[in-house]
Amino acid sequence: MSGFSIVFVKEFIDNLRDRRTLFSSFSIAVIGPIFFVAAMVFVLDRALGESDDAITFAVVGAPFAPQLMNYLERQNTQITTLVSEDPQQSVTQGEHSLVLVIQPSYSKRYQQGNTNTLTLIHDSSELSSTRRNLAQLRRYINEYANTTGRLRLWMRGIDPNISNPIRTQELDVASPAARALSLLASLPYFLVLVVFMGGFYLAIDTTAGEREHGSMEPLLIQPISRTQLVLGKMSATAAFGMISLVIFLISLYFSLPFVPFERIGMALDIGLGQIMSILIISAPLVLFAAALLTLVASFAKSYKEAQTYLAFVILVPTLPLIVAQLMNVETSLVVMLVPSLSQAILMADLIKGETIVLYQALISMLTTLVYTTGLTTLAVGLYRRERILG
Repeated sequence: MSGFSIVFVKEFIDNLRDRRTLFSSFSIAVIGPIFFVAAMVFVLDRALGESDDAITFAVVGAPFAPQLMNYLERQNTQITTLVSEDPQQSVTQGEHSLVLVIQPSYSKRYQQGNTNTLTLIHDSSELSSTRRNLAQLRRYINEYANTTGRLRLWMRGIDPNISNPIRTQELDVASPAARALSLLASLPYFLVLVVFMGGFYLAIDTTAGEREHGSMEPLLIQPISRTQLVLGKMSATAAFGMISLVIFLISLYFSLPFVPFERIGMALDIGLGQIMSILIISAPLVLFAAALLTLVASFAKSYKEAQTYLAFVILVPTLPLIVAQLMNVETSLVVMLVPSLSQAILMADLIKGETIVLYQALISMLTTLVYTTGLTTLAVGLYRRERILG
């Protein structure tokens, strides 16, 4: 076996036997998608509820609008009459999640043909069925208002359509998968994070960990070049990163079917072809992560110090993803020059089922490999110095 193979096998097997490293490296990959999907199921269930569930809300001033109340009671509703001087406080304190306020002047203004304003009080920060109830109640009120307005025009001998000279028709060009990914906007971020976390602890063990335990010096005096030594360590770190990504995708593959996307007209399926494409696109990023983690961890003198360094370093490749998500950055040639960001955007396109541009994917992969080569060269130069033992 070559020196590179010996170092790779040694580091890989040693860390494979370490339960602490295995748990730390792969726990996010295994449990992350499960908790992620469970949270999505909970949120959708609370926000949407069953389609045949009655919407519940409270009303202040119900006697002022008897016809409106009769209309709402005939719908799929559960109405509570509320006598309160401060309905806003009842929502703030959690006594009611949705309150409809009808002003005392409603009946008089209605008879005069004037416009009335109804107030809907709710708390949008709660992850509950309030949003579904709010949307449904607003639709009921709009339907009642439109019917009343058309009847008023008809009784005056006016064609009701004259009040609607322009109509709009919506055409949503987003695919069901694209709409579903909008709910899972942080998924590409997690994919990149899993790559870095997969080799996080192995990179520390093979650098600062060996220095702290005193095993670095015996390793350096072995008849093996420093280049082979560094490449062996990085390859073992990259292997753990790739395994972590594979585990994450498999866990996501089996977890996603439990999210009820069909209830909101969406669909998101990750097939074997998409998984293989994601792995190919991510391969240079895995090598980049291994090189970056190994280089930075080599400057640390202890395991704890290396953890501090790498925790900060991981923010560097993941921060652009957050910024790009907020700014809605689209695929472009300039973006393909940024490691982690280019892979995240390409992975998002693959998950949405869109066709990626081949030359953009190649630029992303080649650019990331160039950065990886530079980091590897720096790491080899560092290991050729005697201060690596200090």
